[in-house]
Amino acid sequence: MIRTLARSRLSKPLFVKMPVIDPPRQLSSTSTRKGDLFKYQAELPSLPVPDLQHTKDLYLRSIAPLYPGGTEDAAYVKYAEKVNDFFKQDGDATNLQLRLQNLASGERNWLSTWWNNYAYLEYRDPVSPFVSYFFSHRDVNSEICKDQLLKAAALTSEIVKFREKIETETLAPELVRGKPFCMESFKWMFNNSRIPLPQRDGSVKFDSSEHRYLTVLCQDRIYKVYHHDVEGNVLSPAEIHHQLYEVLIDARSKPKVVSPLGILTSANRDVWATAYAELQKSPVNLASLETIHASSFVLCLDDNVPVTIVEKSRNAWHGNGTNRWFDKPVEIFVARNGSSGFLGEHSLMDGTPTLSMNDHVASTVAKMKLEEFGGESQGRVQHWEELNFDITPATQTSITAQVSEFHKTVNGLDINVWQYPGLGKSLIKQFKCSPDAFIQMLIQLAYYKMTGISRPTYESASTRRFFGGRTEACRSVSLESLEFVRAWEDPSIPASVKVAKFRAAVDSHVSYITQASNGQGVDRHLFGLKQLYQPGESIHEIFTDPMYSYSSHWYLSTSQLSSEWFNGYGWSPVVPDGFGLAYMLNNEWMHVNITVFKDNSLGLRADAMAYYLSRAADELKELLSKEIPIKAKL
Repeated sequence: MIRTLARSRLSKPLFVKMPVIDPPRQLSSTSTRKGDLFKYQAELPSLPVPDLQHTKDLYLRSIAPLYPGGTEDAAYVKYAEKVNDFFKQDGDATNLQLRLQNLASGERNWLSTWWNNYAYLEYRDPVSPFVSYFFSHRDVNSEICKDQLLKAAALTSEIVKFREKIETETLAPELVRGKPFCMESFKWMFNNSRIPLPQRDGSVKFDSSEHRYLTVLCQDRIYKVYHHDVEGNVLSPAEIHHQLYEVLIDARSKPKVVSPLGILTSANRDVWATAYAELQKSPVNLASLETIHASSFVLCLDDNVPVTIVEKSRNAWHGNGTNRWFDKPVEIFVARNGSSGFLGEHSLMDGTPTLSMNDHVASTVAKMKLEEFGGESQGRVQHWEELNFDITPATQTSITAQVSEFHKTVNGLDINVWQYPGLGKSLIKQFKCSPDAFIQMLIQLAYYKMTGISRPTYESASTRRFFGGRTEACRSVSLESLEFVRAWEDPSIPASVKVAKFRAAVDSHVSYITQASNGQGVDRHLFGLKQLYQPGESIHEIFTDPMYSYSSHWYLSTSQLSSEWFNGYGWSPVVPDGFGLAYMLNNEWMHVNITVFKDNSLGLRADAMAYYLSRAADELKELLSKEIPIKAKL
């Protein structure tokens, strides 16, 4: 449900070496450009404010299929009157739009601070498993990738090289169809951390040139391990491996940790903020916490052996909760059998930048030979060290309680992984339709087969073509998608009509997501308008009618991030009675990670959704394949 926030305090543009609480509304590139990473930033367009008529028309069209009778439904007609009243000349929307346009005139991205706060920093549920997203790296049968420490050293080495490209700004800027994407979020990838605070979290950022080390968790102990020598040279994989080996031996030689501090980062954010305040009373803790916050990233050496795809996805999603530090935007983990992956704290960065990093790193390590590990560093290497903490009785009570709460939370979530070989981008393109729209309609069909109804569905649409752009909601349920699923399930309707309905639904979806990616969706615009009501002003009925909250109650929350070098990608459902459906669409296969609360009110099950995805995929593939010319099949 959208809730009204107090107007946010605007921060000045900051990108400095000292910690900053509150992420800046507008980030700026460093004053002296070193490479091309930020070369297009100045020319990126500002996030637009959509036209009121456009938003009204698109909003009414998006809610029509959510009423049993569509546009003829009496409830739709009644709510449409409220919508028209809101958008009428000199109505609430007109005045709020003027305020929004005035705000936007002085900001390159009018949404960013509001959205960072509302969607992330003020959200009080645990970041893991409820907000963070994961990638599970593909298994590779090589000497390096089957050995925990060799793989951990190789991953660390390649991540540090990626970090160096950001620090020197020599990473190539992303271009999509020749148009640049905003690269500001890359500044928050390393040497950054979320900080727990009451009601609204903050973020700290440190100078990457002054903090050239990573945080390593092993056996629930926390270590500081350098990835550069004192002369500033990047350590070889062999030297990193040597340090990790010593850390592992040290951790295994010591008694089992009775106060696994990392578990506190899995707590409700206000609970963690209280425990964090208690930790800060000790100078020892202050120093150790700052060391973690300032570190480049986190590496977790796990003591488990995940084997199945589901086990690997669970380990990537949340692990055991104790050998993690969930507040860092880059957290890598490697199990004893070499199974590895990534978990990303989501508050200041979406998945596309870390997808780029993980795809590059995973593919490079998969091809790496042992002889590439190199030898000892030419410079002096600073020795690793274990971080110390003073654990008071209050902190120990918090840790003990959170261990129990964590297991209760993750045990209440169901997960299944659906993978479908033989149907990917290559074949879908032969069907002459958008691969992403194809899988969106496949999901709609599977859900309709299972429940007999279409419910509000979210797909993340990237707005990185604008400065500071993150995401807009693409509403996947349309009048066309509803007609498609109803026709498909009706045995009396000819196959040709079913295919025609499918194609109409695909075209409608492509139209909506294109508009959303161009900053012309409805959800962020309506959100922005609602934010600008002043204290004492009455909120219009458009926002208090049940349909407003229902239409953005995401029963299916979906997003695509694809890589041939992953065997998993996922996150949690965003509502108690919904699915989290993270999907990859690769050349010859599809993957959907399915998560759902076990005790949901609709009786939804992850394994049932996987079954219906297979049914839907089989049927779509069979009918659409008949339309492929024989020459194309050959």
